[in-house]
Amino acid sequence: VFKPGEMAVEELPSRGLSRRWHAAFCFLTGVACFMALNQLLNWQLFVGLVLLENRHLYLLAGCLISLVFLAYPASARAPMDRVPWYDALLFVATVGVSGYFLWNGERGIAEGWEYSAPALVIALCGLYWLLILEATRRTGGPVLFLVVLFLSLYPMFADQMPGPIKGFPRPFTDTLAFHIVSAESSFGIPMRAFAELVIGFIVFGVALNYTGGGKFFNDVAFALVGGIRGGPAQVGILSSGLQGSISGSVISNVITSGVVTIPAMKRCGFKPTYAAAVEATSSTGAVLMPPVMGSTAFVMASFLGISYGTIALAATIPGLLFYFGLAMQVDAYAAREGLRGLPRN
Repeated sequence: VFKPGEMAVEELPSRGLSRRWHAAFCFLTGVACFMALNQLLNWQLFVGLVLLENRHLYLLAGCLISLVFLAYPASARAPMDRVPWYDALLFVATVGVSGYFLWNGERGIAEGWEYSAPALVIALCGLYWLLILEATRRTGGPVLFLVVLFLSLYPMFADQMPGPIKGFPRPFTDTLAFHIVSAESSFGIPMRAFAELVIGFIVFGVALNYTGGGKFFNDVAFALVGGIRGGPAQVGILSSGLQGSISGSVISNVITSGVVTIPAMKRCGFKPTYAAAVEATSSTGAVLMPPVMGSTAFVMASFLGISYGTIALAATIPGLLFYFGLAMQVDAYAAREGLRGLPRN
């Protein structure tokens, strides 16, 4: 039986997979990574074939959303050592409905499914909508699930909303089609930014961490600021800033540097809650540090119609000021509590 690795990218309870399911998990992950690189580098599948954008998005969604039902159980009482039949059914349904829209991507554009979809397409859109909501619940929690559910139903009661968010209502069937086959909603700008840009940086950041990049940044931070007042906390701030500049991920930042810096802070006299707060806050700055800055910056570039480089350049000074202010706050706390740095070897 394959057991979840220690370097998981999310702090969620994930189940162990049998070798067969593990092979399927690795295969779909590999397909998603290859297709993302194919789109980024314009490989054209090495045969001169260019996928329509909507087909590329459906392919990525089918590969990645389906993995949620393999890795994350439906509840705390669900089995953790095997994939139950209902999760296997959800996995197959996600792959199947994504495959349908992938196969019919060009037909959907030609026939205007966004505005007038056949009954079968609307039914499949409803199924896809439910699968996305369930995947959101499992990975983001019930609060995010309820927020997404409410917003996804907004077109049905848009005429009842106040002021600037009031609009023309649309029936439930049209709302389902809008979410799945339009160039907005589920497969709108955020999804396109992820599929065309963000996923490449995620692959790069994960590869860097697994090849020793995270340890390198931690070592550099310890060498530079480990011995000063409140040194371990300053190490957490500096290493998180360095790693955040190439990962743009808050969670991977915490996992990579937090396992080293939080115990070091506690050994030097920092309260456990304060040590965790320092690491969480400094890792949150990952979305502010150029050049990667997380997915928000890519969405900003798409919305504003300006180059990503311009946004990254504009974020340089605010990002540095964020970490400078955090370092000053930690230094003041260490001075007040009389906390020293790590001894020099």
